[in-house]
Amino acid sequence: MYHLVKPTIFYKKKYLEYMKEWKEEPIVPVVSDLRGRRFETLLKELYELEHEIRVPKDYFPDMSYFVINQDDEIIGFVNIRHYLNDTMIDARGHISIGIKPTKRNPETIKLVYKLAVDEAQQIGIKQLKLVCKKDIDGMCEYIISLGGRLESESYNEIDHYPIQRFLMNLE
Repeated sequence: MYHLVKPTIFYKKKYLEYMKEWKEEPIVPVVSDLRGRRFETLLKELYELEHEIRVPKDYFPDMSYFVINQDDEIIGFVNIRHYLNDTMIDARGHISIGIKPTKRNPETIKLVYKLAVDEAQQIGIKQLKLVCKKDIDGMCEYIISLGGRLESESYNEIDHYPIQRFLMNLE
């Protein structure tokens, strides 16, 4: 139903359509926000992050993907960080996903999250740190069903909501 593809110029028109649907809502992951940039600039920045050519302060080497449906429509964006600093360990984890508003529902979020976990394993991440908003659409329970082990919970001071942190061995 859905699959991950690397961002390429082929998807420019479709990505611009995807971006319009977010309207004034904050775009996640942040690295996917095109506002104020050309699509070609986004592609260059994503390539540089993936290949560790130029990694800005407070960013990390990562891999980014469009989430494509059976109609070749972009319905989301996945970002997988190769490693984390203390802030990212506490507030974000290895994986960030964004789903456009009209496609956002618990089933789609879970399918995309599973694709991201599988891709993290293919990338070679041995132990995945996952962070989710507590009590949102059964996501934390879903992480447990994928093999996640609750590590801790606290209040996310960045986003201002309770979160749970999970570890998942991918070996």
